[in-house]
Amino acid sequence: MSRLLRLRPLLNLPRTSSRLSSTSAFSHGPAPPRLPADQQAEFERLQRQASVSSAFQHLATTTATATATEPATATPTIAATDEDTMHPNYVRGAPAEFEGDINPRTGEVGGPKREPLRWGSGGDWSYNGRVTDF
Repeated sequence: MSRLLRLRPLLNLPRTSSRLSSTSAFSHGPAPPRLPADQQAEFERLQRQASVSSAFQHLATTTATATATEPATATPTIAATDEDTMHPNYVRGAPAEFEGDINPRTGEVGGPKREPLRWGSGGDWSYNGRVTDF
């Protein structure tokens, strides 16, 4: 039992400081070095400006410039369509199979414009490709 309660260390290693040297370039933490005061202030201002939603910024700047440059001239506005405002990679889905509110094949009123369970052009009725009408 006395072997397990040994108090003296097994190896006498030289004691070294676990603290890093203060001359290290990373002594201030995991961050890049700060810029000079004027450049740092400009950088932080640009970061705050970029973090604000562009929709609100654009509206505020166009309203401010319109009131400053033109006193009270009424200008016609052009309404943007969905085609203009949507991203080109936006997926719209399949085109409608019929026009109007009534499905000409089934007579359903107010139903979907595309059959939701039909898989492919062969008219295969399925859920994610698994056929349900044997």
